[in-house]
Amino acid sequence: VAQSDRNLCIWYSIDSPESVTMFPIKGDIVDLERAEGKTNVLVKEGANTVAYTLDEGLVDSFLQAMDFLETMEMSVEIEAMWKMLSKLALEAQQLHIAERCFAALGDVSMVRFLRRTSDTADEVSLETGEDGLSHYKVQARLAMLDKNFKLAEMHFVEHVAVEAYKHLQMWDDAIALAEAKGYPELDRLRASQYEWLLQTGQQNEAGEVKERQGDFHGAIQHYLKAGLPTKAAHVAISHSEIINSSETVEAIAASLIKGEFYERVSWSEKSQTRTLMFLLPAAVELARGAFPAEVVKLEEAWGDYLVQQKQMDAAINHFIEAGCALKAIEAAIAARQWKKAVHILDIQDDPSTAKHYMKIAQHYASIRDYEVMRNRPRHHLLQEEPDV
Repeated sequence: VAQSDRNLCIWYSIDSPESVTMFPIKGDIVDLERAEGKTNVLVKEGANTVAYTLDEGLVDSFLQAMDFLETMEMSVEIEAMWKMLSKLALEAQQLHIAERCFAALGDVSMVRFLRRTSDTADEVSLETGEDGLSHYKVQARLAMLDKNFKLAEMHFVEHVAVEAYKHLQMWDDAIALAEAKGYPELDRLRASQYEWLLQTGQQNEAGEVKERQGDFHGAIQHYLKAGLPTKAAHVAISHSEIINSSETVEAIAASLIKGEFYERVSWSEKSQTRTLMFLLPAAVELARGAFPAEVVKLEEAWGDYLVQQKQMDAAINHFIEAGCALKAIEAAIAARQWKKAVHILDIQDDPSTAKHYMKIAQHYASIRDYEVMRNRPRHHLLQEEPDV
């Protein structure tokens, strides 16, 4: 492509320099681009850039150019064309075409170097099903061919570093480096890490690998095998598709009950609190049939959670089920369920609960409803405040 005054000149055939196609243009050629299967000449015309599309049927590809040159007798001009094609083929990593170009030029050492490089790429593609050109050995050899020895060194060093981390069983470091550098065998490296974790019984770490990969069901199974039901529950509560799996929820609940984690949950840690609350309904139902002795503890834990969430009214019945009368009375008073608080108090034999009559009496006195407290046990009312 060239410009002559206000004409765009295009030569489609290198063997016919006299055959030139010309188009009148109103500006200057600024670029030649190849995009979406089209070759465009970009011309700056005033404030606009206009694209002139070439005839694709006449634009030679690498293979077409090679086929054409093979029909020509060697001359100074044809030798220059072979050199140009070899340079372009290397830039495009068309190794087989580049190899043919250097063969035509009589450069045996380059032919042998490219043959070994392309054979390596073909072997990698055959073994892994991936693009062999991206393999570190191929990229390193191409960098050496370009005399970019620092880049070639980097390819080898990075691969050796990954292999060293792998040999030292520093899998996280190996994978982090492989991800950052586009390691071509990254998937195989991850699979090797997972297999090693299973062989060495590291269920927790295997679960973390599955969780990072988005396999949350697999992660939960590993966490349960590792005796970490709270960690499994945290994964479950974070993903709605797992919440809908009753089998998975029941497995987590059973593991929590078995380890008595309902007593060990730190209420100050929000994630653990939410985890326990999510599992308590399923845990209570499971316990009624399989672990009836644990129901009381679970009901109390459920009530404690509801109190923490300021759901005093809802907590009352759970404390009653747990036999925690004092907590039930306090929840009823906090919820201003005065009649329910009086009812619970009346059936208690524990004198320590009598102190709550005073709070209830003060409430009914404030609304001038004296009848409610008239039949309450008098000795309870006089224990702390004789003047009332």
